[in-house]
Amino acid sequence: MGACGNSQVEPELGEECDNGEENSDSASSCTSTCKFAVCGDGLVLAGVEECDLGLNNDNSGQCTDFCTIQKCGDGFLQAGEQCDDGTENRWPPDGLGGCSQYCSLLSTCGNGLVEQSEPCDDGNEIDTDACISCTPAVCGDGIVQEGVEACDDGNADDSDYCLSNCLFAQCGDGIVHEGTEECDDGNASNSDACLVGCQAAFCGDGVLYEGVEECDDGNLDPGDGCSEDCIADRQVFVTKEYVGAGDLMGLKGADALCQAEAEFYELEYPERFKAWLSDSKESPATRFTTRNARYVLPNGMSIADDWQDLTDGQLSHAIDRTADGEIVNHPIWTSTLATGEAIDSDKFCGDWSMGDESFVHQGSTGATDSNWTKRALPGLCLEVAYLYCFRD
Repeated sequence: MGACGNSQVEPELGEECDNGEENSDSASSCTSTCKFAVCGDGLVLAGVEECDLGLNNDNSGQCTDFCTIQKCGDGFLQAGEQCDDGTENRWPPDGLGGCSQYCSLLSTCGNGLVEQSEPCDDGNEIDTDACISCTPAVCGDGIVQEGVEACDDGNADDSDYCLSNCLFAQCGDGIVHEGTEECDDGNASNSDACLVGCQAAFCGDGVLYEGVEECDDGNLDPGDGCSEDCIADRQVFVTKEYVGAGDLMGLKGADALCQAEAEFYELEYPERFKAWLSDSKESPATRFTTRNARYVLPNGMSIADDWQDLTDGQLSHAIDRTADGEIVNHPIWTSTLATGEAIDSDKFCGDWSMGDESFVHQGSTGATDSNWTKRALPGLCLEVAYLYCFRD
């Protein structure tokens, strides 16, 4: 009598297969009932099926119609999943929507909703507002944000037409715009190294560079009061008042006398005037600092082009005028050689604090040779004389 398991397939008994003792509900393609193992029979065939709930198999349940355990990426939408596009699931978000590898909906840039990794989403395709393709607009992104940025060239180069802060380069912004500006110090001062037109200051530009230039008359004519090096002429005059050698009270007293007369007659920088006078320690060669300026009388008449010319033993014109322009012919206290150095043989009248019978050399206002500061015959310290006053 036939029976399932006898290794004989007996269709008349409803058998589809019969592998004898190898029939199995979990390890053979032929079950214990001599039926072919199939997905949906409620039996899990090892190595072929992951699960089998028979009639309860459901693509939206725990076990699919294909006898696979439900999972994200199988292409079936199941509980807990927002979506499942199978092999089309992807990551990371690209703004094009769809389904992620985690079976959640990917953000769609432009839907007006800020989703997942989107910093912003304004729901439009306008590239000149605050949100560009779901990315906040920033200076340097190469897109001009209307109402916020003046320009945006997409780089951080501050030497081109658009600065790294997305403002147009302009004179006065403190950044040198190559090819257009020589300098840019970010201020509106015309008295420093960079003019308001972003051009470098130079002697002859007609603008006084404070601390560097003494004058700037806009030309390089050395004979008009301001030299080609922007050094102002130095005025020279003879004091109006005579004074005894002992009454000078030293070089400082002599300087004070020059400064007082310069101030009284309203000469520029009266505090800079010094007497052309030497004592046992100092002389004009050591006390005077200016070397490149032209020396002129109060009326503008030149007596020397510079210090070298002044001390070469020959003047262009005699120093024969007072601060108010009066022509005089006086003896001058000097005790100084034409070189500006002290006359070693002099006693300097006790460093200009004694009026005695000792000899001291004087200058002559009428001379243009070395006699202007050391005439042949010395005078006596008990006499009175005048002073040469030089603006240093």
